[in-house]
Amino acid sequence: MHDAVVIRSGTAQAVINRKGAELIRWQVGANDLLWPRGSPGWNRTCPLMFPSCGWSESSLVEIEGQYYPMPVHGFIGMQEFDVVSNSESEVMLEASDDEFTKTMFPFCFRFTIKFKIVDSQLSIDISVKNKSYSTFLPYSIGIHPGFRWPLLSSRKDGWRLQFEKSESPLVPCISSQALIRSNQRRIPFQGRSLDLNETLFENDALCFLNANSKRLSLVGEKATIRVDAPDARHWVVWSLPQQDFLALEPCTGHGDMEGRRIPFDEREHNVNLAPGEEQQFRVRFEFLQHEH
Repeated sequence: MHDAVVIRSGTAQAVINRKGAELIRWQVGANDLLWPRGSPGWNRTCPLMFPSCGWSESSLVEIEGQYYPMPVHGFIGMQEFDVVSNSESEVMLEASDDEFTKTMFPFCFRFTIKFKIVDSQLSIDISVKNKSYSTFLPYSIGIHPGFRWPLLSSRKDGWRLQFEKSESPLVPCISSQALIRSNQRRIPFQGRSLDLNETLFENDALCFLNANSKRLSLVGEKATIRVDAPDARHWVVWSLPQQDFLALEPCTGHGDMEGRRIPFDEREHNVNLAPGEEQQFRVRFEFLQHEH
C-alpha cells in the first residue's frame, strides 16, 4: 500500500489511496466502517465523482458539438493525485487536467481534496478551480462511500435511514442502461425515516433528486453513521443483492434522463464555474456507537 496515505486521531484512522484520492479505509476503534476493496460484486470503497455523476447515455457526452467518452461518475477515480501536504491527522491531495483528461473533457481544472480526522469524525473538503481565463467550467461532483451494512449486528432489516428533512416518497425508476426514467415508484417512508431491507434496491438505486436534506444517517440498534453534505443537491442510496454494504452518495449532479440527451455544458444541474473561480464541496462522516 505504498501509494496510500494514513491519517490518525486517537483510536481512529483513515487510509487514502493516491489513485483517485479514494478513501479505502475508515476505522474508529475496532470498527471498520467501509466496505473493503477487492470484494466481489463492487470492487470500490469510496470513489469520488467528477466531472460527471451517474451514467451518461452510451457513456458519451456532447460538448460544443463534439462527442467525448465519459465513464460512469467521470474520470477522477483514474487520476494519480499528488500529496500537497501531510500531517498525522490531515492530508491534502491534488490533481489537474492533463492529456488524458482532455480526451474526455476539454477543460482546464485543478481538483484539491483534504481529508482530516478528529476522533470519530472524518471531514472531506474538496475544492475545484477553473484554471481557464476565458472559459466556464461545467461539472458535477459527489462522493460514493459504501458503508458496511449491517454493522455490529447480523441483521440488515434492523436498520433505517434517517433524513434531516421530509422527502418525497416518489423516486424515479432507473432504466436497464442505468438512466433516469420519467416514471416513478413509491418507497415506504415513515415521516423522515425509511426502514431498510434488500428489496428496496431490487430495481436499482434510490435517487432523491433536489432533496431537502443535507444530512443522511444510517441508524442501527448499536451504531449510527452520519453523512453531512451541505453542498449536495441530490442523494443516491444504493446496494447490491447479498452484498453487505449501503452506499450513501451526496452529489450535485445526476445521470442522463432516458431519451433526453442534453449537451454536457447545458445540463441544468451542473455547476458552471467562472474563469479563475473556485468552488467547495464539503462532506463530513461521523460514527456514533450507542450506549446501552
